[in-house]
Amino acid sequence: MLATLSNIPGTFDYRETISSWFRSVLLLQPEVSLMDGVPAVFQLHMVSWMLLAMLFPFTRLVHCLSLPLEYFSRRDIIYRRK
Repeated sequence: MLATLSNIPGTFDYRETISSWFRSVLLLQPEVSLMDGVPAVFQLHMVSWMLLAMLFPFTRLVHCLSLPLEYFSRRDIIYRRK
């Protein structure tokens, strides 16, 4: 959010640099030269995204990928009887 708020319209267009760089990363052919001249706050945002993506499988965040289908067919859980 800081990157978006600090970006004055007309000074830096991330669609011309970061989106092209991101596309090259997804194609497993990263073009590092596309990140030249990118403000530090946007570079920090990209580094934090990559760190989160690398740590994701080793944290509890991976639970958002599971589909709890048994939830709909399981019996009610009774924590305390009356």
